[in-house]
Amino acid sequence: MGSQTMFGADAPAGTLAQQREGAFASTGDLPMQNCPIEPTWIRSGAPQSRAAQHSRAIDGLASTNVWECTGGTFEWYYDWEETVLILEGQVRVTSATGRVHVLRAGDIGYFPANTTWLWEVDGYVRKVAFCRKQVPVTLRFATRVLARLNVTNRAGEACGAATAALRRAMARIGLRDTSALTLLMTLPL
Repeated sequence: MGSQTMFGADAPAGTLAQQREGAFASTGDLPMQNCPIEPTWIRSGAPQSRAAQHSRAIDGLASTNVWECTGGTFEWYYDWEETVLILEGQVRVTSATGRVHVLRAGDIGYFPANTTWLWEVDGYVRKVAFCRKQVPVTLRFATRVLARLNVTNRAGEACGAATAALRRAMARIGLRDTSALTLLMTLPL
């Protein structure tokens, strides 16, 4: 949804019990809110956008949102990875290298984090956006090891078994247990 929206980690998530129940809604039933495009990003027209958050991952690193916009041309900076499914209308998107894609209802597009794309909306576009914050490079190794070990950390539980499993895996591949790695192993996922 871009860097300027309230969606993602800044949006309220509800209680843990509510999150574990799942989230189900029609895209037409979500309460849309004005979501103005950063004025310095607008190149032409007066695009008006609205958005609603459908759900957010328990760890705050992913969210699903519905977004719509009227005609205009603007640049959009993605500080989160975003995969979109166009529901209505169409948009032309252009990468920083000049590659152009036209997305219509039913099309899927992917926008990497830390990139800027030019959006050209002729009339109207509505999309579902699946946003994901990248895991910092320093934590990727630990999360990959834990994923391969199929170790999970339930909210509120100690991570002792995961830490022990990670230490065993590190020993098998010859990594030393340093203070930095110990700290990484104790962080909740």
